[in-house]
Amino acid sequence: MSFKVADSITQLDAARMLVYGAARTVDVAPPSGHDPRQTRRLVSEAKKFATDTAWEVVNHAMQILGGIGYTNVYPVERLLRDTRLIMIWTGTNEIMDLIIQHEYFKDLLSRRGAARDVEEDAAEADLTAEKVYE
Repeated sequence: MSFKVADSITQLDAARMLVYGAARTVDVAPPSGHDPRQTRRLVSEAKKFATDTAWEVVNHAMQILGGIGYTNVYPVERLLRDTRLIMIWTGTNEIMDLIIQHEYFKDLLSRRGAARDVEEDAAEADLTAEKVYE
């Protein structure tokens, strides 16, 4: 069971850092001219990851405590209910997935013009000559 505690600590630290990073981006975004799509995506990623992590950590705690974790002797049963609610409140994690991929693809497509055009690279190639590698 000790690996569950170590996993939980690691996951909580990672979630905390992602939330702090998203919060910093929100604080800095207007003056520095960050793309709002990136900010929206990072906030959605932080919300999704933090709530998924909370759910997993509470489930680890429930496994460690066993049957007594379902009673009101320890606050874990309350955390289980509260964590499930935060996964739904302010947008479900499924909606966060849609926002994340939508903003990522919009950003990717907006940068597409700056990318190398591989078709142009092949324009000068002699397509009639067959290359044989030995």
